[in-house]
Amino acid sequence: LMDVSDQNAEERNLTVEKLKKRTTFIKYKSTGKSYSRTYFLTLSEDAIRYLGSRRGGKSKAYRVNDIDEIRLGFNTAVWRKCLEKRMVELSQNKLALSILYNNNRSSLDLLADTEELRNSWFNGLEFLIKRYRSHLRTHREITDSWIWQLFDQADHDHSNQLNRSEIRRLLHLLNVELPNDDIDHYFNLANIRASTFRDIAHLDRQEFILFYKSITNRVDLLKIICQYNGTYKKHAEISNYHVSDKLANTTLINVPKEQLPSFKKTKKQSAIKHQHHQSDNGKEAKNYWTIEQLKDFLQNEQHMTVSIEDCAKLIKRFEPSVEGKQCEEMGVDGLRLMLLHDEFCIMNPNHANQVYHDMTRPLSDYFIATSHNTYISDNQVFGTCTPETYVRALRSGCRSVEMDCYDGDNFQPVVYHGKTLTKRVEFREILHAIKENAFVNSPYPVFLNIENHCSYGQQEVLVRLLKSILNDYLLMEPINDLSVLPSPESLKYKILIRSRRFLKGKTAADPKINNSNDETVPLPKDIHPEFANLIIYSQIVSFTNLQHSMSTQHCYHSISFKESKANELIKESPDNLDLIRLTQRQIVRIYPSSYRQDSSNLHPVFYWLYGAQMVALNYQADDESMSLQYGLFSDNCGCGYLLKPSILLSPANETKTKIPLFNPKDRLYSRGKKLTIHIISGQHLPKEKSIEGKDVIDPYVKVQIYGVEFDYHEERTPVIKNNGLNPIWDYKMSFDIYCPELCLVRFIVKDQDKYGRSDFVGQYCLRFQSLQLGYRHIKLKSKNEDYIQGTLFVHIKIDDF
Repeated sequence: LMDVSDQNAEERNLTVEKLKKRTTFIKYKSTGKSYSRTYFLTLSEDAIRYLGSRRGGKSKAYRVNDIDEIRLGFNTAVWRKCLEKRMVELSQNKLALSILYNNNRSSLDLLADTEELRNSWFNGLEFLIKRYRSHLRTHREITDSWIWQLFDQADHDHSNQLNRSEIRRLLHLLNVELPNDDIDHYFNLANIRASTFRDIAHLDRQEFILFYKSITNRVDLLKIICQYNGTYKKHAEISNYHVSDKLANTTLINVPKEQLPSFKKTKKQSAIKHQHHQSDNGKEAKNYWTIEQLKDFLQNEQHMTVSIEDCAKLIKRFEPSVEGKQCEEMGVDGLRLMLLHDEFCIMNPNHANQVYHDMTRPLSDYFIATSHNTYISDNQVFGTCTPETYVRALRSGCRSVEMDCYDGDNFQPVVYHGKTLTKRVEFREILHAIKENAFVNSPYPVFLNIENHCSYGQQEVLVRLLKSILNDYLLMEPINDLSVLPSPESLKYKILIRSRRFLKGKTAADPKINNSNDETVPLPKDIHPEFANLIIYSQIVSFTNLQHSMSTQHCYHSISFKESKANELIKESPDNLDLIRLTQRQIVRIYPSSYRQDSSNLHPVFYWLYGAQMVALNYQADDESMSLQYGLFSDNCGCGYLLKPSILLSPANETKTKIPLFNPKDRLYSRGKKLTIHIISGQHLPKEKSIEGKDVIDPYVKVQIYGVEFDYHEERTPVIKNNGLNPIWDYKMSFDIYCPELCLVRFIVKDQDKYGRSDFVGQYCLRFQSLQLGYRHIKLKSKNEDYIQGTLFVHIKIDDF
């Protein structure tokens, strides 16, 4: 009998197969216009294509890895506009399907003929997205489908074969430029079944795989294998390792058995096996490891504690060849697949996949992922306000979002950027988006930073909406005596309001605390008491000076600084450390200056160095600052809270010795580390824009170090001309790191343009303390932090000063 998992797998496969059949939907736009379009899933299962209105026109595509979310019903801004214009009826809600992409900024809104059809597409797309994101497909399988897609792109006449001309075009798509002689050489070696003139002039699918494997052979991994099995020769000799031997040692891409060719038993097409070659010193040059050699590599180079049993499991898990599994040996393909797995990549999986920080300390002890003007999707003056920006921010780990609230028509508060032309959105719509997405990726508390410009009457509506929509999520009463801030752990699944309880420049004591030092004034008549009562642990107050804050304010008081004001505080304080003293007891939020109307960002690292918990960034910017934000908060399972290093925290109460404050401008030799990064190679580096009509890239890698003043460094590799497929830099760089706890390392790949600015290719950022040592792959990301196909291969070494 078929077990449940097999049955579910078969059902999912059937659902996905249905998507490959051409299906007609009605596509709607925010203007209310609608069009009939035909949609289908590509054979490689990586994109949804649709046919335009023109006959014979090219199909367009939405890639699965670009899709952010699939929604049912009328749950996007487009559908709300269509409902307002009465272009659709509420009764059609069960037919509506929306595909959100571009960081939830855009949506494809479709109406199906039947609810069954709509649900079938929803289930199929949900499965494809989850499969991509959860890495249920191995890197090998993802690469396989990508290679098949390349073959289909190059096969213009759909003959299931490629001639030399098509191969040359394909190499352009692969982002590599080879001399014609080399192309002919690889073409002839891969042409293993030639029996007719047409066969000689073409490669079929399986021959194309051999061709692809030959031009992407991982010489860098072969070198490592030879180093650890004691048969390492000169790198040049390894680079000239005979191509036919490479092909003989190549495992074919996963193909159904009935599609496999029947190979003749010639020497060229012998069974796949590990190869032995005689070296100059009499030793055999082997392209595989024994299980003992794998153990040595993992222990000595990768700094792992493993047993022979662990290594046997790794061989069984990653080695693709039957012979390798049987003999408990790992070859180049097995090493490649192992090192490409997330567990072996550059970021420590224990940091990426689990909350390992102490989450029971006061909220002020944490860096908190914070968004500025979250409601704006683009420009601060003319931009569109939408709930979708909250969806994207919360799902990427943001724990503090912002909304500027004003009176709206029909007694419904709205959110927009005051005194600008930004388009308004109803407060209730934002609350619904927050409720549905606040705790999808993290259980830890979310702050709603509300800039309250509403009249007394509409503030009452704010409160009613907050309570009715957020319900049990909304924190409405203190959970302790307010003498100390609660912890993220104690506030799981809670939403906290951060706003002013009193007029600007005034503060008031909580009635439950008797403190004669507080400036107590009656509750201002223009702030509704019910709204004020919701502001518990993050009451915004004004800042005069450090002495005033320390003597009159409590831990639950919070201060907001414009970046220019924060800069003044750091510069004008006697020892530049007032901000650190303030953040040791209160939550401080720093936000961009008003001149950043283009939604550019401040530099967050500078303020993290001084302990600022909430450094607010424009999440829509996709810039360097956001790369650093994602890099910092990718640690601790991406939960949005990061325990600040001990150097930024208050000494324990029982410590009587006065400890000098950490100063970001000092060199900390006692903590110093020397970081050595060997940039070895790259794989499948993409082009920034369309693959059509663009030159093959000339890539280089830049490594940027961020942290305290003495840690800022930047270095780059030489440029590799005309090769984005498998460039080899073999370039080492070293950095002195004085404060590892506050250090970020960013890798960025660019395409050199000698006539202008270098184009962006990919990036990756992480904390210094999350680096894994040894040989590591870096899975590159786009500007918006989505993973791309390309990877870097590096070696990481860290020594004490």
